[in-house]
Amino acid sequence: MAAQLEVSKDGRDGRRITPHALAAEASIFPHDSAIWRISREHALVLGGPAAAILQIAHPQVALGVAEHSDFKNDSLSRLHRTLDAVYTITFSPRAEVEAMAARVRKSHAPVHGDKPVRYSAFSLDAQMWVLATLIQLGTQSFERFVGPLTQADRESHYHDMRIFGTFFGLPVDYGPQTWGEFSTYYEEMVHGPMLASLPISRELANHVAFPRRPRFLRAVWPVSGLMTREFLPSPVRERLGFTAPSNFASRQIDRTIGGVLPFLPPELRFTPHYLAAMKRLT
Repeated sequence: MAAQLEVSKDGRDGRRITPHALAAEASIFPHDSAIWRISREHALVLGGPAAAILQIAHPQVALGVAEHSDFKNDSLSRLHRTLDAVYTITFSPRAEVEAMAARVRKSHAPVHGDKPVRYSAFSLDAQMWVLATLIQLGTQSFERFVGPLTQADRESHYHDMRIFGTFFGLPVDYGPQTWGEFSTYYEEMVHGPMLASLPISRELANHVAFPRRPRFLRAVWPVSGLMTREFLPSPVRERLGFTAPSNFASRQIDRTIGGVLPFLPPELRFTPHYLAAMKRLT
């Protein structure tokens, strides 16, 4: 019989927790992992709209979103769900991660069709591209607003993200296996003919860039819109109908965010999921 550990929740009640229960409370990734260090930063949200647009530039993703969601009227809900899944799988206890993965599988089950091309939420090609946008925009946002990453950092983060992808059904042995292979794959996708090849991608991208709801986003559109165009790579940006951003405005935003970020309290700088995970550790 497994030995039990005396663990007190508040230092007084003396409740008993088995090693199995402790394992369920542990996160998938260790607290010193690259994915924790990068994903905890709130500033990465600035790359979120561009990641969402790049995802729906893929024909299969675009068709799945267009035919199986109310994307046009509530375009940011998908981004919110994606971020919640990222933070939950990265920082939350295993039990919550497995529950999140089950919800994702259930929501993806009906997403399939064959017009104008065959598509499915379980397509490994589409899943690889969705994961790729999270990896690319995550590292790009981190280096832009937080600090540089070494080659070892990128490799470690890529390895972590491939494990992350398994909770969406993407096997770790599918697609690029190293950061170098991933970089080649990403560039080939961006400059290849597939992305933004369907008119629906351009239509959906505009709903992300100019969301109808919530209305308060219109007030921050000058910054959000600039960052979105900044993070979209050429030639996909042009295919989707977006113009190049102002270099002067981009530099001003970079200086402002980079200057303020080191002085923000943890409650503002880091995501709530990360703060909750650190609280569990201590």
